[in-house]
Amino acid sequence: MRTLVSTVAAVSALVILSGCSTTQNVTAGPQVKNSPMTTACFTAHGGKSADMDAAIQRNLEKHGVSVSVAPACDKADMNVTYTDSWFWDIVMYLRSMDIRFYKAPSGGLIASGHWKNSVLHQFPNADGVVQDLMDDMFKQNGEPSAVRTKAAAN
Repeated sequence: MRTLVSTVAAVSALVILSGCSTTQNVTAGPQVKNSPMTTACFTAHGGKSADMDAAIQRNLEKHGVSVSVAPACDKADMNVTYTDSWFWDIVMYLRSMDIRFYKAPSGGLIASGHWKNSVLHQFPNADGVVQDLMDDMFKQNGEPSAVRTKAAAN
C-alpha cells in the first residue's frame, strides 16, 4: 500500500510539473545558408496586435535589420510573418507565438520559431517571448551576438 501511494504521488508530481513548462522550438529552414538578413518586409497585423507588431519590429531592429511594413516593401532580403494566440484568464495572456523568416522574393523558409505556453500557464512578458524567439532564430542563422538570457520571464 505504501508503494502504491508513493507511486501515485510521484506520477502526480510529474504531471503537475510537466503542465507548468512552456515550450520553445526554433528550426532552421532550407534557405538558412547564404541568406542575407539585413532588410525585412514585415507583415503587420495592426488592430489588437499593434503591441506585437511593435515588439517584432523593435526586435528585428535590435538585430540590425532595416524593417519596412508590407505592402510598402521594396527589395527586402526576407519576409517576416507571425501568428499570435491570446487567451483570457483574469487578464489576457499569450498562449502561443509563431514567427517565420522567408527568403524574399522566393519564399523559401529561412527560420521559424514557435513558443507555446503550458496548460497550467504563466503570464509571460510578450515582448520577452518575441525577444527570446528572435535571438534563437538569428543564432540559427549564425549571428553570434544573438545570445541573451531568458527575457520572457521578466
